Amino acid sequence: MRTHRKTAVIVGVLFILALVIFMIGQAIYEPILSSPDYLDNVYPNRVIVIIGILLEFISALAVVFIPVLLFPILKKHSEVLALGYVGFRLFEAVLLSLAQIFKLSLVSLSQQYLNKGGVDASYFQNIGSSIQSVIYWVDHAGLIYLAVFAIGGLMIYSAFYKSKLIPRWLSIWGLVGAVTILAASVIATFEIFPELIAVLLMMIIALQEQAMAIWLIVKGFNQSAIAYEPVK
Repeated sequence: MRTHRKTAVIVGVLFILALVIFMIGQAIYEPILSSPDYLDNVYPNRVIVIIGILLEFISALAVVFIPVLLFPILKKHSEVLALGYVGFRLFEAVLLSLAQIFKLSLVSLSQQYLNKGGVDASYFQNIGSSIQSVIYWVDHAGLIYLAVFAIGGLMIYSAFYKSKLIPRWLSIWGLVGAVTILAASVIATFEIFPELIAVLLMMIIALQEQAMAIWLIVKGFNQSAIAYEPVK
């Protein structure tokens, strides 16, 4: 029981750290990478950009540790959902790592552009646009990433709902959030509604994860659900 209590605390802390570190990292580099003249600014500010990207990469590591820690507990209730959650979160971490690698490549691109003295700017701008288009699809706000995230969310919250390891209202909140974040990604990608609606829909799962994290740190898992032994 002490081991499971410790696991609950660690998982809760990882959920919080993943969001906080990601927000700090993005706040550091995003103004530089998203500026219209990023080719002029990225390399001179490479230290700041690299630190921000590395922080985001650390955030992605939490994505790996969370399902690994939860797997031994969830598999007693549904091994299929537990394995599925591990698989989709690992896929999610791969996408995030790919996005960080492409962001780092913009530092080299900026260096080459500046070494050329700004000559043939259209050539470098076309390469940069291609790199940013890949980042757009696989990064945190991209449709591919959010689809993977949503499916993983449906799996973990279905497992939580079935097992009662956390209160069912938190599990239902998570299931709703997984569906709404997928809807938000479609809205943002195809510009169906104003962007504010997509942001509000994404906030549902963001708030749920933090509420669940606090619950796990303070309350831990439901002890009767932990003691559950599947019928063989």
